[in-house]
Amino acid sequence: MTIEKNTRRVRFLVGKRVYFTPRTLDDFDDHYRWSHDRELVYLDDRYFRPKSYEKAREEFEQRINSNDVMAFSVMLRENDQHIGLVELYGIEDYERKCYWGIILTKEYWRQGYGTEAAEMLLEYVFKDLGFRRLKSYTHSGNKMSIAFQEKVGFVREGVLRREYFFAGEYVDGIDYGMLREEYFRLHGRSSSG
Repeated sequence: MTIEKNTRRVRFLVGKRVYFTPRTLDDFDDHYRWSHDRELVYLDDRYFRPKSYEKAREEFEQRINSNDVMAFSVMLRENDQHIGLVELYGIEDYERKCYWGIILTKEYWRQGYGTEAAEMLLEYVFKDLGFRRLKSYTHSGNKMSIAFQEKVGFVREGVLRREYFFAGEYVDGIDYGMLREEYFRLHGRSSSG
């Protein structure tokens, strides 16, 4: 997608340096490229399997149109460049909980963009949506995700021993969670607002 086209997108959630916009089919080419980057796939807990462009596009379209997924593209405010994605999935409205995930392109790692995006999403989930729980998981080989999740306030809730097979070895699955009251305690506000 061209930057000129990106300037016409909705700025759904806006931070200091990034904003979220609803993910569209225009984002697919970037997503397809990222889904075939071995390092990103390993960090995202997915198996490294190539998919045809057509098959991957069909799955992408189904995901962004799913009722239990809120899919956003992460864009730079300064130039409307697409630098990643963030999503809520497995949304359970009755239980007021869901999972979340984030991927940024490697050029934007370790510069605070991920932390800003996570903080924007956490505020949206707990303050705007009023959810009571946000969940995520990673694997023991993903040291960057472990450090990141703990940095933004997630609590390690469980370990599934040798759960996933990545890069030639079995690794533990690690479940993380954050409760609404934990979010508000970290951010110095009451859970009522």
